[in-house]
Amino acid sequence: MSPELLIINEWLLHDLRGDNGADRQKEAIRFLKKLREKPDRIAVLRGSAWMKKAYELMKYDSPEQRRLSKFLHRTILLDSSQCQVYELTQLNPLPQEVEELFEKNLADQSDRYLLEIYFSANATLLVTSDERLLKALSHIQSLNIRLRDDFLREYLS
Repeated sequence: MSPELLIINEWLLHDLRGDNGADRQKEAIRFLKKLREKPDRIAVLRGSAWMKKAYELMKYDSPEQRRLSKFLHRTILLDSSQCQVYELTQLNPLPQEVEELFEKNLADQSDRYLLEIYFSANATLLVTSDERLLKALSHIQSLNIRLRDDFLREYLS
């Protein structure tokens, strides 16, 4: 099986912070460790809401959150074999059928950058915790999108 290029929405950062409970935090840690073992990578946009939350994680007082932040940054984000960082200038326009979803307000504008990275990077999968986003995009044949729980169940097995 060839390596995957994953777009992970902000659930990962919320899970690492502990926002969604201890079980989800443990799953997020397991995901990062498994990602480290595989040839898969994530793609992120410099300056995006995702990256801002990743850097905010370093500011937490909790020793556990600081440890998790260091792990995320040192072993994933700063390793080009694990993370592909995109600049705004590298993003391509969205396919027309995706752009129309934003114009009709069927997709949240705050998710636009995730889709721009997905299509610009030729990613293989977008992983989201947003069921509304999944529903809005499910008919786009050029997009492979899965919910967090379904993805992790398979990825961590």
